[in-house]
Order: sequence, then structure tokens, then C-alpha cells
Amino acid sequence: MRYDRILIAPDKFKGTLSAMRAARAMSSGVRSAWGDTVQVVELPLADGGEGSLVALHSLRPKLNLRADILSNASGLNRSVCYLANETDAYFESARLLSLNFRGNCRLPLLDRTSGGVGRWILHMLSLKKRELFLFLGGTAVCDGGLGILLEFGFHLLDGKGNPIHSLRNLPNARRLIPPTTFTSIEANIKMLSDVTNPLLGPTGAPQLFAPQKGATPSDVALLEDGLARLSHLWAEFAEQGETNWPSGVGAGGGIALPLLGMTRKQATIGSGSSFFLEESGLASTIRPGDLVLTGEGKTDAGTLAGKLVDAVVHLCRKVGADCLVISGAVTDRDRLDAANYPKTIAVSTNGKIPSRKEAANELSQAVKRALALEK
Repeated sequence: MRYDRILIAPDKFKGTLSAMRAARAMSSGVRSAWGDTVQVVELPLADGGEGSLVALHSLRPKLNLRADILSNASGLNRSVCYLANETDAYFESARLLSLNFRGNCRLPLLDRTSGGVGRWILHMLSLKKRELFLFLGGTAVCDGGLGILLEFGFHLLDGKGNPIHSLRNLPNARRLIPPTTFTSIEANIKMLSDVTNPLLGPTGAPQLFAPQKGATPSDVALLEDGLARLSHLWAEFAEQGETNWPSGVGAGGGIALPLLGMTRKQATIGSGSSFFLEESGLASTIRPGDLVLTGEGKTDAGTLAGKLVDAVVHLCRKVGADCLVISGAVTDRDRLDAANYPKTIAVSTNGKIPSRKEAANELSQAVKRALALEK
């Protein structure tokens, strides 16, 4: 089947291609297969994790690129970019706390902190920003926002009144004390998650994500207990009866928790994927009969938990457009089949991560081969 229009809407291919480079490579593959007879629209996207700031800047180039000096997960200062205009500011947590940055892995997971994110929020509040957008995903921490809590001047005490500053003692926390000068935050804080996972439990931050960040089984048990205590204390502070936090609070190691607790109605969590579908215009411009190409570094069962590719698949299904997923690698095909996924193609079958140039060429060729079969 031939199409009049092909929309190219990939996420980053982690470790090799940004979403922009991936979209360009896919477009090259389309042209190689079908020439210039089809309209091609490139819409590089993100889902609230790594690459979100770059994707947003490509969609909204009038936003100003700024920089701030903030402490990373190991407490070392580094210059970090963010986007802003007169009233709004956008920050990608992974740009400061990414697991891919060697400095963030300098300390064991139990000693890493989210405090730098808290410092950025405080700076934006001092500048009287009215809307703060925080992309949550892709961090090397799992502190439930303990660093942010401390940065805002809150204190945790154990049963004997001793202060708690470390995740290692967090299960002993019994009281949450606000700073004497604390007032309600007036800015709206919109947090955008790359997953739908809860804070705790089998699919929560400690049990599912902490091992990927270097946690041992004993670390996981301690974190599960500690974040449960923290969740309970914030629920009390927010004067809500239960710890029924919104979907996606497990993103980024639970760093959204203190913001939800201290701001009550001013802080929200939403889908980063949905944000980019709206921001790019894909959600409103896609039509029945279009073909949408999407992809990511690896499509697997985790894709089904709020990732960009999954959001694109569901949008195509809703509108009646055709969808083709071409990713660097594909696993868990039984789970994808059970979710009624469209045709999903792996660029590489040898498990090796290619160079950036090789990755772009291989992705382009994979698109060309896939579309040749559609003639």
C-alpha cells in the first residue's frame, strides 16, 4: 500500500541517536524507498525522560536556552541547561542526574541525591516563574525526593528526635518538620513522567528500577521501607488520608513525591508522551490513512508502561492511521503481541550498539527495506 503522507515520530535511540537524528535517518529511508512522491513530516519526540529538552527546543525554538550551576547525584557541581521564557521554565532531570554520566555513579545508590533539582526549583521560584515543567525520567537516583525535601529546608526526625539526612536511616523516620518560613508554593509545577509506575511495590521505584541503578537486594529492601515511610509522612503533611499518589510517581526514583506533598494542588504529574504528542501537533494533525513511523532504542515490555512509542501506537489506533515501529532492538514479542502491537522491526539482531554514523545508516536501510515490502 502506498501513502500520501508519512509522519515520522520517533523517540531517541538511547546510546546512539537523538530523536532528531533518528527522524532524519528514517526520512532518508523513506526517500530511498519511495522517492519524492510522498509527503514526509519529521516530528522528533520524547516521553519525559532523556532527550526531552532537545525535543522540546526543536518544537519551540523561541524558548531561551539558559544554564545553572547545580549539584549532581553525587553532590558535585556542574553546569546544566534548561529552557525558559518570561513566565515558564522547563527542566530535564536526566540532564543533571542521568545514569549515563560517570559523575552520578561516583557514589553508591544509597548516597546519591536529588538535591540539585530542588535547588533549580527554588531558583525558578525566586525568579517568579509561574509555570515550571519538570521532566522526571532517566535519573541515577532512587531517593524519593529526599534531597529535594532537604533543599527546601524540611527536616526528618526519628522516634528519638534525631535528624535523618540519609537514605540509610530513612526507614526510621517518624516526623516531617517544615521550615519555619515555609509558605505555599504559588507556581504551578507540572511534572512529566516517562512511565506509569507507582512509587512502591513490584513495579515501583525501589523494586523495579533501583537494581538497574546499582542497588543490591538489601538496598532494595531498605529503599522500599524508607520510601514507604516517606510516602506516609508526606500524605500526613498534605492532609490526605491515604498514600494514593498519581500514576507515574515512581519515575526518576520518586523525585516527584515531595513536590506533590508540599504543594497540594499546585503540583501535578502527567504523561510526558502525551505532552509531546500535543506539543508537536501530532495528536491533532494525524489523519486516517496516514502512515506513522516511530521507534526507540529498544522496544520491550517496558514500552507498554507509558513510553513514547506506546503512546504513538495508541494514537494511530484511535485515529485509524497505520503504524510501523522500527527500533534498535525488540524483545518481549509475546507481550507486544498480546497488546496487539503493529508490525515491529528490529534494526539490529546481533545485540551490538553501533556508532552514531552506523546507527543512522542502519536505521535508514531498515526503513527502506520495510517500505519496499509495502509497494
